Amino acid sequence: MRYLSVQDLVELHRAVSMEFGGTAAHGGVIESQFALLNAVQRPQVTILGREAYPTFPEKVAAFVFALVSSRPFRGGNRRLALASLFAFCELNARAVDSRVFDEKTAENLLKRAATFRELGIPAENVFKEIRETLGRAIIELN
Repeated sequence: MRYLSVQDLVELHRAVSMEFGGTAAHGGVIESQFALLNAVQRPQVTILGREAYPTFPEKVAAFVFALVSSRPFRGGNRRLALASLFAFCELNARAVDSRVFDEKTAENLLKRAATFRELGIPAENVFKEIRETLGRAIIELN
């Protein structure tokens, strides 16, 4: 299993900010180093010697949810999460089926993950939705 590093995310954030901009895009500007490190390490967490997220879709969902909900960068966190999802899959010989995880689905899921507190939605419900959607959408490449 290959994971994205803090440096990978900083570089990807710069690239996404340059390419897609946005009103709050500050390429590579970290708002919270702790939040960034937490997102990078989340898919690798173990509890009592067992992986907290044993399947690839669970690892990706944990990573994406941590990245979006903790907002480690000054703007562009949802765009970064989407780009990181594809990069993480590519690193591990997987792809995302756009028929399952289309643009509207991605937008809705990432927006809920970013605003679940404000919307009063339990975090575990949002994570479950992301995990289930990505479980259907991620396919192995041969």
